[in-house]
Amino acid sequence: MKLTLFTDLPVVPVTRVHQHVALGGPIWPDFAGQTWVRHCRVRKPWDEKPNLPARLQPMAGPAVWGGFLDSHFGHFVADHLPRLAFSLRERPGDTYLFTVDPGMTRAGLGSWVWQIFDWIGLPQDQVHLVTEGLYIAELRVGPQAEMLAQVGPAPGYLDMIAHWARGLEPVVHEVAYVARLGLPQLGGGAHAGEGYLVQQLRRLGVAVLDPARATILTQVATYAGADRLIFAEGSALHGRQLLGHIAQDIDVLRRRPDKVMAQASLRPRCRRLTYHDLTAGRLMAYWKHGGPRPDPALSLYEVEALIEVFHSFGVDLAEDWDNTAYQQAARADIAAWIQVQDPAARRLTEYRAVLQPLGLG
Repeated sequence: MKLTLFTDLPVVPVTRVHQHVALGGPIWPDFAGQTWVRHCRVRKPWDEKPNLPARLQPMAGPAVWGGFLDSHFGHFVADHLPRLAFSLRERPGDTYLFTVDPGMTRAGLGSWVWQIFDWIGLPQDQVHLVTEGLYIAELRVGPQAEMLAQVGPAPGYLDMIAHWARGLEPVVHEVAYVARLGLPQLGGGAHAGEGYLVQQLRRLGVAVLDPARATILTQVATYAGADRLIFAEGSALHGRQLLGHIAQDIDVLRRRPDKVMAQASLRPRCRRLTYHDLTAGRLMAYWKHGGPRPDPALSLYEVEALIEVFHSFGVDLAEDWDNTAYQQAARADIAAWIQVQDPAARRLTEYRAVLQPLGLG
């Protein structure tokens, strides 16, 4: 996949971000007629044309467009990182331009950003954050080699990124579980009582990874070494996109029954991919205007189904499962999650109706 060259091109800072789509970046010629150089999802442009500022600082050296350096790990990896493998092969020594959230500085970026760049072989001194309008003499851009909304990897892409793992020492586990801990306390989407599940898995000798507390190198070493990799559905799934194909089974414990998150990207990367719906109910989050927000909804395990599916993985949760202790952990998560919801958007009567049949009222 070849890069496209543009000359004498304005690149402007981000002025607004909506649903992880930034208003800013290159002002491509014939903007409305462009497709692959723009930020696409489902093979369609998803962005808008930015406004041209009054002043532009000239930048003479050749540069490559890296994309929007989204502060959300999953969106950066899924939306923008797929441009970089082919770009780095063709232009390893160029400056790489990234836009950032308004007001974001280099020092404010999460440590995972630099860890990812180190993983893919992009030196920090070649990363330039666009915080003022630039006029670029030569700007090259590669296509998104995979996209959000179920557009899988382009031909050759997985082979291209295989070299990222050269020298990696996988941490070998028969089964590894990738958790989504701490999200209820932040009002984020999760499974209530997951902390108790993690406690039981560790007691049984199952490797548990908390990606929010692990380095990128620890994450990819765990992913690369697991014969069976079980994810609590969430952004950590996109971390698996940092690796190519591995002969392993990937299982996803869904918290949104209608979603098969990252399916198109994960299926070519593994031996078998399976989604498990273990949801007995959900506490839906809502916007102030009343619309539902499925992403940060709190899901509730169907405990018997949870135990059964882990049994199929060769993990016997049943023997020492203490339902009272599980319910105590779930209630604590539920209380924390409700507490941080906007009071105007809480639906307490609805929540009681969901919880009481499950013994969690």
